[in-house]
Amino acid sequence: MAFKLIVATFTLTLGVFIWSQGEHLNHPDKPDTYIDQYQHLHVLNIELGATTLRQAETRLQSRSDIALYIYPNDSVEKNLPKSMMRLEAFFPAIADHSKVILHLEAPPEMLHAMQQHGTLPHLYPNNVLRINLNSEDTVLAQQLIVHALTLIPSIEITSELLRQRFGPPSNIERPQENIRIEHFPNAGLTATITTDDATQLRFENPGASDRNRDGISG
Repeated sequence: MAFKLIVATFTLTLGVFIWSQGEHLNHPDKPDTYIDQYQHLHVLNIELGATTLRQAETRLQSRSDIALYIYPNDSVEKNLPKSMMRLEAFFPAIADHSKVILHLEAPPEMLHAMQQHGTLPHLYPNNVLRINLNSEDTVLAQQLIVHALTLIPSIEITSELLRQRFGPPSNIERPQENIRIEHFPNAGLTATITTDDATQLRFENPGASDRNRDGISG
C-alpha cells in the first residue's frame, strides 16, 4: 500500500508532512500527498516526475521566477566536478506564505544553451551564479518536468516533529555545527535544519537522488 499523507490542517505547510498509511479519510476536497504505484511522489498537488512547471504554476496559483543557477563544489576531492548547473523555479509565497523551489529536469545540452542565451549574470556572496533566461527559454522551461520540490515552511519545523510524522531518519549528517540534515527515503524527504535559518524540506521520488538528475556537472 502506498504511503499517504492526509491534509488535516488549514495550512498547506503542516499538511505536507502529516503522513498516514491509511486510505483517503473522507477529505475529497483536500489534496492527498502520497507515493503512487509508479513511485512518483505527489506533494502540494504536484506529481514529481510528471507535472510540468506551467501546470505547477496553475496548481500553486502563482507565477514563478525561473533562472539557471551554477553551484560551486566546495569539496577538496579532486575527482568531483567543479560546479553543478541547475534550472530552478522559485515561488516567493504560496497560499500560507511558505516558499517553494521547483527543480526542473532538462538535458545537459539544453542547460548549456540556456547559459549561452542567458542575461544579467549575478554572483551571490556564497559563489552561486544566477543567470536569467531569455524570453524564448522561459517559455521552454515552463514545459519542463518538475523532478524535485523544496519547501521552505512558514512555520517552525523541528526534528521532533519530523520524527513524529516519519519515524526515525535513516541517516543524519552534520556538515557544520549549526546544520543538521535528516534523510527519510521512504517518504522521499531530506530535511535540512539549521539553528539560524529556515528549515528546508526537499521532496523527490524515491531513488531519484541516486540517479543524479538535479542538474549537470561542469
